[in-house]
Amino acid sequence: MAFWRYARRKLTSKLVLCGTITLLVVGVFVLSKDTEPKKEENDHALFLDSFAHAYYGADDVNGTYLNMDTIKEEQASRVQHLHTQCDSSPDKMVGLSSESWAYGRIEINKNSNYLYCPLLKVGSTFFRRVFYTMRERKQLLNPYIVPINQALGAKRMVLEQILPLHSQATHAFLNGSTSIIFVREPFSRILSGYVDKLFAPNPYFWSQIGKHIISKYRPVAKIRQLMCGHDVTFAEFIEYLIEGELTNDTHRDAHFTPTYDQCKPCQINYTVLGKMETFQTDVAFTLAQLGYNVSQEKLKQWAKDATHDAILDSTVSPFSWKFTVKKCMPWHEGLKRIWRKLQIRGIISIEEKFPWSPEISEKSITVRMFTERVKKLNSQADKSKLKKQKIDVLAQAFSTVRREQLMKLVDIFKPDFQLFQYDMYPDYIFNELLVSKIRKKNTIFKIDSI
Repeated sequence: MAFWRYARRKLTSKLVLCGTITLLVVGVFVLSKDTEPKKEENDHALFLDSFAHAYYGADDVNGTYLNMDTIKEEQASRVQHLHTQCDSSPDKMVGLSSESWAYGRIEINKNSNYLYCPLLKVGSTFFRRVFYTMRERKQLLNPYIVPINQALGAKRMVLEQILPLHSQATHAFLNGSTSIIFVREPFSRILSGYVDKLFAPNPYFWSQIGKHIISKYRPVAKIRQLMCGHDVTFAEFIEYLIEGELTNDTHRDAHFTPTYDQCKPCQINYTVLGKMETFQTDVAFTLAQLGYNVSQEKLKQWAKDATHDAILDSTVSPFSWKFTVKKCMPWHEGLKRIWRKLQIRGIISIEEKFPWSPEISEKSITVRMFTERVKKLNSQADKSKLKKQKIDVLAQAFSTVRREQLMKLVDIFKPDFQLFQYDMYPDYIFNELLVSKIRKKNTIFKIDSI
């Protein structure tokens, strides 16, 4: 998220310098830099408050540890299945993106002897922090103490720099390295991408992707919708995703494209295959392969910090974009969309109504007030209900998509389902009787219901 905030600000500066006349004509719609956040809303201060404990984290001398033998067996099974699938249909497992593009993103480190594919929407910011710490040769107390813009902005080596793969030196490195890929259930990843980049306030993606989707897939659109790109529906997003993959459209974006397309798992011999659904144990195994044994106590603390990081990630940037967001929607609606995003992510209960009036939202709510309220609600919530809620909202979201489109979506992501052993036709999306009931009570994207 910090990267896109930086990109937005760079774009904004250029627009302001060269687009004065244009601003006078369509000023209410053009991206512009928001005013400097108030002192109490400073994202760095919030970051320090949230993770101050991590700087003084205890070592793991007296900690308890997971049984790596059991996890190792599961990993071996996953990797063997991956190889079997690749061998059975090699021509179908390549994807649209070029190897040059993919290898230009895959991170390597010859000193620590690892390769990592940063699949977006699958914990990539966590691992970017971990690997930044390794490159800087710092103690791995807690990845969340590393500001994400610092981790993303740091210089790193990529696989493209040591091509060709069949060269003796590269072949030796790949055979001797820990090669890491983390994946996620495709339907869940698709919804996460939509909510993060298009449903919640995100002026950069509204401009880059939203405007394109509305102009192409909405027969009758209002001027503000065309100029802002701020209210793309989930069904419209799915149309965009499908056509982009079928035609290799230039508006394809890595946040939404299939895993096999980005990480080339049939071209690279991955030795660690982690999953978002078993993230904690798979992280422990991955770090153990790299020489870092992490206790269960520390893993639990990291999980709590991951929730706090998700809250900050969902709120700090939109507040910094407030001026721009308000050109496209009332700030009250923007805040309600953030609230719903946090519910979809399973951070606060879907039953929690947005607590502030339009007037209070506009004049009084600071990012600190917002995040503190969310943290409190999260601490009070029934975690088992939040886990179930994530499936419920997934079912509601996909109930808005026509079955014909769902079948096309499955076909596009079929390699991901096959390679990584996910159900292509889950009942909560494809059972007609169940879906019809879900559709009748579906309010997941209705702002008035928040």
